[in-house]
Amino acid sequence: MAQATNRKFHMSDGCPYKHASEVDFMDPLVQQNWFEAYDLIREESPAYFMEQIGMYVLTRYDDIEYVLRRPFEFTSGSDVQNTEPLIKFDAAIARYEEKGWTRFTPLGENPPQHAHYRAMVDPALTASCVKEKEGFIKNAINELVDDWIDEPSIPFIERFAEPLPMIVIAELLGFPKMDLPLLKVWSTAWVLPFSRGLSLEQEMDAVEKHIELQHYIFDTMKQKRKTPGNDIITRLLNIKVEEAATGKSRPLTDTEIIGITDHLLIGGNETTTFALSNGLWLLFRNPETYQQLQKDQSKVKNFVEEVLRIESPTQGLYRFVKEDCEIGGVKIPAGATLSIRYGAGNHDPRRFPEPLVPDLNRKNAGRHLAFGLGEKVCPGATLSRMEQKWAWEILFSRISNIRPAPGKNNYKHRAGMWVRALEEIYMSFDTTGS
Repeated sequence: MAQATNRKFHMSDGCPYKHASEVDFMDPLVQQNWFEAYDLIREESPAYFMEQIGMYVLTRYDDIEYVLRRPFEFTSGSDVQNTEPLIKFDAAIARYEEKGWTRFTPLGENPPQHAHYRAMVDPALTASCVKEKEGFIKNAINELVDDWIDEPSIPFIERFAEPLPMIVIAELLGFPKMDLPLLKVWSTAWVLPFSRGLSLEQEMDAVEKHIELQHYIFDTMKQKRKTPGNDIITRLLNIKVEEAATGKSRPLTDTEIIGITDHLLIGGNETTTFALSNGLWLLFRNPETYQQLQKDQSKVKNFVEEVLRIESPTQGLYRFVKEDCEIGGVKIPAGATLSIRYGAGNHDPRRFPEPLVPDLNRKNAGRHLAFGLGEKVCPGATLSRMEQKWAWEILFSRISNIRPAPGKNNYKHRAGMWVRALEEIYMSFDTTGS
């Protein structure tokens, strides 16, 4: 891989601030390079109250793990929505009631009900189930590569990182391949409110597109009732959920099936898209890592983990404090909201020495927080890991001299408080003849 100037691969222009009090997570400068801001906050306090967002920010690995392992004390689900609603404008909320279904994410509910929802989808996303789809996934990877391998350079997200996970999750859910372009539009709209700070017009547009997705899922449900398939939607239509409060089982409601399905659709494609493009950027910045991978592809598995750790696609999520508590010696009142910063915990030098450096021999590489921990660990974590591993193995076997396309990359990230995602990244390469 050709070496590049330091300026080209610099993470950003750097955090311009010197004190934690100056840092605002809604600041576009901070969002382009979280990690220097995290370092300031981590040294300031284990649980730093950020006035600009009204939350306590956790940046140390041990503190984040402490919270994630206690889902009854630090909750998500509906109580967080009451304090930090994802959809903030009344007109946008009313549109769901008028034209669609309530925006509900059963897989994000609090225990004990959360475990009952997870029990319905986890068996379809185990390592053995994903392995059954290995041939399909590898064929999809090769077909995407076939489409551009004779070109000198490509927009990597548009031509590979974006379509691959969408093809895979659509297959698992039971959506036809011809609908992938629409699914991607809807997926992007579903994620948009997480960026925070949307105008009424932006929020209404996102809600309208989400409602279109809801109706698409509902129509698919009607088709699957008539003609069942070997897919997750069919599974959800024919399984019963246990009510934690009563112990009784019942069929899932339409709202629940729609909520589970759109959650899996977005989680199954966005995270992997971000991780693949971040992985390419990591190779651009670390040519020695690329050289190691070319020599020994057995290290690809650890490379995937290091990408997830260093460039965590999900930088953080919420938790709601149920009772007065202490975290790292800091007293936090009941009713407070925590901003759990996975990306910061993954850069905690107490847990990961030299956190910015990809280490293909790092023994605890898989202990990162990119997919969360505990009861609410991401249900699609295994799928994403295996998808990424197979993608890089095939890419390394079919193309060589992977490098930035000259004059096309600015490495700008999407705006928003919660995700780490490049807007675009262009790759040049040579072919291996495979």
